[in-house]
Amino acid sequence: MSARKWDGAARRSVDWDGLRRDPELWYHDGNCLVHLYEHGQSRRGPAFKIPMDALLQTNCRPLLDRFLAASPGGSPSSQGSSNDSYFSQSRDKVYELYIPAPPNVDRGEAFLYHTATRNFFAWIFGKSLVGVHLGGALVGLLNSMNEFRSTSEDNVQGIIDYMDEEGYADMRNAPDHALAILYFAEHFRFRDLWIDAFAHCTGMNEKLIASPGFEFIARTTRALVTRSRFEMDMRLDQCGERLSSFLSDDLSDSHLGLSSAARAHLDKFRSFLQSYYVAKFGYYPPACEAGRVAFPKSIYAQMCSEFHKLYEYLVDKSRTAVDSLPLAHAGGVCVLQNVQAFDQRHKYQPLENPFPLLPETEDNSKPPANRRLSLIFKADKMKPDPRLVTLSHLVKATNGQDQTLLESTLIRAYRGFEKDCVFYPTKDRNEKLSQTDARKVRWILVYTILQTLLSATLAPDEVRDTHNVSYNICVLTAGCPPWKERPYETLLRTQTDQMKVDFKTATSQVSPGSEIASPSEIRPDIDYFAITHARVDSEISLSSKTSRKGTVRRALSTLGNMPELRHPKPQRASYHEILVHGYGNGTNNVCITARPATTSPEDSPRKNSTSSGSSSVEDLSSRWSNTSFGGADSPTTSASNSRRGSDASIEASKKSIKNFLDRPMSALGLARPPSSVYSESMHDEDILQPDPLQVKKNEQDFMKVTTEVKVEWEESHLGPATDELTEFLHA
Repeated sequence: MSARKWDGAARRSVDWDGLRRDPELWYHDGNCLVHLYEHGQSRRGPAFKIPMDALLQTNCRPLLDRFLAASPGGSPSSQGSSNDSYFSQSRDKVYELYIPAPPNVDRGEAFLYHTATRNFFAWIFGKSLVGVHLGGALVGLLNSMNEFRSTSEDNVQGIIDYMDEEGYADMRNAPDHALAILYFAEHFRFRDLWIDAFAHCTGMNEKLIASPGFEFIARTTRALVTRSRFEMDMRLDQCGERLSSFLSDDLSDSHLGLSSAARAHLDKFRSFLQSYYVAKFGYYPPACEAGRVAFPKSIYAQMCSEFHKLYEYLVDKSRTAVDSLPLAHAGGVCVLQNVQAFDQRHKYQPLENPFPLLPETEDNSKPPANRRLSLIFKADKMKPDPRLVTLSHLVKATNGQDQTLLESTLIRAYRGFEKDCVFYPTKDRNEKLSQTDARKVRWILVYTILQTLLSATLAPDEVRDTHNVSYNICVLTAGCPPWKERPYETLLRTQTDQMKVDFKTATSQVSPGSEIASPSEIRPDIDYFAITHARVDSEISLSSKTSRKGTVRRALSTLGNMPELRHPKPQRASYHEILVHGYGNGTNNVCITARPATTSPEDSPRKNSTSSGSSSVEDLSSRWSNTSFGGADSPTTSASNSRRGSDASIEASKKSIKNFLDRPMSALGLARPPSSVYSESMHDEDILQPDPLQVKKNEQDFMKVTTEVKVEWEESHLGPATDELTEFLHA
């Protein structure tokens, strides 16, 4: 059981083994020595040296009452209400705390108990925590704070402040921190903290498995994180698909009933947005990951920011959905009905203000009747351009008084689009549309695009840090958390009880048969037990090796009848050239001077055969199947069609030669001649190449190589060398 030190500021963890004497908790000016054993039970010395004033400032009186060693001058528990005077008697006085592990516990349990004690002092002095995983260290710290501090202290706020100071609460791009906060919040049922950590864990789901705290998270929570990530990815893909065409399917005729003029204006506004983002990004839709249609997170965020500003530029903040329908919205395109239908179809939370600001109608722009008669005879040059009047009405029906909104490039481009619609209207009479209905059509598209972008970027309200996050955290929290809230006081444990729970959880994560040992375990320099049992272990190892083949066979038998892939053996020629010293290959004329063989069995470059002279062809092929063509054994020789003219001498010579070839190999047998004796055809033989992998169809499908050797004689071979060899064989 190894412990790690979790450095929250550096966002890293390292192996830790400082329980005997922790350098981070050893202050040279400290006057309180902390021993991790019973008084008088060890000579190991103190593990920590800390100032006593820090313990008094954090109201650790229960800790002092239980573990402070008694002195001749009395103890704080015997002083009653004069505890302060006891500790202020002398600043140079040294105090000693003896904090032993509970009796009758294992070494691993004692290690966990002392680690929790160390973490309590680390919290007092603002040092990093240590433990098997960070979440367990935080849980143990809150239990220790509740046990060793006064009851009037707010320990929850104290540990939250500590996590902020040490950097543990910053879960952005930190899987260890997110899992630790999730484990801590789930243990004590802190809902808001749990949702905050849950959102970060969902965004970093693929990185969680590498964290040491992943195995300690409940299986239900891990499954919930995986399901939430899957749902979020699907939603982001759907948003990317809709935004690629600016909601052409969601606002089609099947969902949005518009006239032909309104539909033409909607398509014109889509073309404007397409041109704007092509000029902004270089192309639209933007590039996505392989196999995904979701936009990058930065693109979603940038588009959401721009459309939110455009929404603020056009929205009527004085009216909500529950207010009565304004007179200007009574005719033409119904805005409220269409946006509510869109929200219900996609289960979006409706925006508070669903109405846009509308320009004044033509009736409202006309002067009164009495003034109209007075102006009837005025010159035409005094009459303003109706296009300027219309444009001024459109500009007036905005929130342009907010200068921060005008800094948006999309709003500036939108103002130019409205200007072009006024000064360069369409010439088709069937596509003419009033400016009020045109504003309504544009508002419906702006509202629906903003709702789509919010679903792809908006994080839960419980998430604190949303900036500088490289992954998506727009998770849905419906049905979360998977437990009911309850007072955390009912979930607190003593440090001893928490030690037992942590030890049981840690041992369940270790594979069976592995030894659990703390980092501070003392081992002898020479392990005599291992030396004594080395012979037994070696015998066991040898027996396991001999049975390994049977184990593999049994394991493979459980796989069923699966096809086996093997390299086919190279195809060999049916005939091989055999050279006999003094006779060549049996077909060419050879003229040599014979001399007695002097080669010893040890000098022979080939192995002696262990088979008899009457070995079968199957035995021969089995021996050659795994050797090169250079290693030849005793082949069966066919001596037919003799061409020699003599009678008895020829037959006797043939019989003696046959017997010689059928004898077992020895020093006088077929010794391999030097390479210079081989014919050129031997070197010109093609190199054998293995065939591709094939599926083994039958167990009996083995390759067999047989070799037929023919020895023929020519009369030109008769001579003194032959007679000399014959006499040598008969000798």
